[in-house]
Amino acid sequence: MTKTKFYPSIWQTIPYSFDVIDQWDAEGKRTKDLVLKSNIASKQGVSEMTLNIIKLSAIGKDGKEHFIEDFPIRAKLTIKGLHTGHFVRSKSAIQLNPGEYTSFRFYLDKTDNSFVYTDRTSEPVYRFDHLDFEIEDGLEVQGDEAREVILRFDFEPYALTGILKSIQQLFKKSKWFTTKLVHSFGN
Repeated sequence: MTKTKFYPSIWQTIPYSFDVIDQWDAEGKRTKDLVLKSNIASKQGVSEMTLNIIKLSAIGKDGKEHFIEDFPIRAKLTIKGLHTGHFVRSKSAIQLNPGEYTSFRFYLDKTDNSFVYTDRTSEPVYRFDHLDFEIEDGLEVQGDEAREVILRFDFEPYALTGILKSIQQLFKKSKWFTTKLVHSFGN
């Protein structure tokens, strides 16, 4: 019998990996890799968001709001945190005027928005008309960069207790089924 070496990390997606494909666009320019943080998400323990976005804007260091014009209207987007390795890649987010930007603002439709919390419970969200995401270390646009940008979101990772609760409930259901089955044979 021959031994085969197995490298499990070869298939794993790692945030901030050194993949050449992710870091360069088609024109050979380096793409910006941004980490976005939300105060609302961190306070509430959000691990994942599904947002129905109608507009997107970048807020400059001076406080002015600059709308990204070529953003598709009514984009339903599932956003996961850094802990999952998922990210959003925008083909034309950096069509902004040169300057420094501190945050992105996502304008939301009133329907189809939801938060998934660290314990894996989901809740529809109707109380926000927009969400602000701060850009870690800011964004400086000079005008000659790649137009593509990678957006990574810093959310709370899922808690292990949520997984354990679902396994525990599975065993409780099977116990209930077996006791009903045993009692049916006794009569």
